[in-house]
Amino acid sequence: MEIRWNSFKISVFIIACAILDLLLTLLGVWSVEGVTRTWVLSFEAMTLSVLLINSIMIRRSVCHYKNTRQNRFLASLMVFSLLFCLAGDVTNFNLTQSYFQHGDVVKHDYLADSVWFFVPGYTLMFIACWRLMDYSARQTRYFIIATLITATLGLLSYLNMHIPGSGWYVSLMTGFYAVFIAQAALLGLCLLINKNFPETPRYSLAAALILATVADALIGQFWIFGNGGLGYYPQIRAINWVFYITSQAIVIHLPLVALARAHGSSRTCAAGAGFAK
Repeated sequence: MEIRWNSFKISVFIIACAILDLLLTLLGVWSVEGVTRTWVLSFEAMTLSVLLINSIMIRRSVCHYKNTRQNRFLASLMVFSLLFCLAGDVTNFNLTQSYFQHGDVVKHDYLADSVWFFVPGYTLMFIACWRLMDYSARQTRYFIIATLITATLGLLSYLNMHIPGSGWYVSLMTGFYAVFIAQAALLGLCLLINKNFPETPRYSLAAALILATVADALIGQFWIFGNGGLGYYPQIRAINWVFYITSQAIVIHLPLVALARAHGSSRTCAAGAGFAK
């Protein structure tokens, strides 16, 4: 269990780094705008690197077990999911500091470009969650209905924040993504009520998925369309970073939850997933 417990401690360190990033930004110690920009981006790149290393460590831990083909598949899905998301993160770093690329209304419209990476990334994560829950045919029918309802709510939320004149590209990309990422919250709620998992890992994974939706809702409401399209920047960027990193740092443990459920008791499952020592 030592490897898994270490992966949990690394995730705590990653979340602590994100919180430190936020505090330093709010206190005015550094900012992604100005002379300290390089320091901020370097620190965040380090955080993402540790996150990726932790995900790979978790996959290696899962692969040490025999007869765990399904769990190895889940672990691989999570690693590739994170790789796509990291590409989206780099896009959101806006290294070229280019603004108003797709129109003259939304300043931070480069965020729409990152959708090309986050959609396949989160799709792989959704597949892993779906395989973990292992729904029956009847449960699947109910889930499809819930998916349609969630998509409708996501669309209504998007229409409420959208600014006319944002341009077809930004509107299409962000609108689609708003509907898409809302499904993460649905999967979180499904895990929350799934009694096949111990409470601690179940609640943790559910919270991580819901945080993914919240993080992107913050981007849409306050970074892309907030302040008349100029965004409440850079504060919202740092706030979003905490929600996003916390979500990723927790959800990468999904393969360990699946592995522990297949190999032990409730207590072992919690410990094996890194949620209990």
